[in-house]
Amino acid sequence: MRYKNIKTGVVIETTSNLTGEAWKPASEFKKKKKEETPKEEYIEEEINLEEMTNKELDKFAKEHDIHLTTEDKKSKKTRINAIVKAFE
Repeated sequence: MRYKNIKTGVVIETTSNLTGEAWKPASEFKKKKKEETPKEEYIEEEINLEEMTNKELDKFAKEHDIHLTTEDKKSKKTRINAIVKAFE
């Protein structure tokens, strides 16, 4: 017979009868269905990198864990190219 400890939630199976207030037959408990965790919804967002300033591009790169090298920071165009390449 299966028993569940109502304090700890531990379930054991034994041929002996268990006594005590903490142990109840597992059949007394309804099996709970696993609650599905909500999946992250992917929302496509259109971002115009050309309209951003260099400072905004640097911030955008940092927020998306994109490391910009000194070479990438030479100009706005090189920043944009590095960001676009990181998303490919």
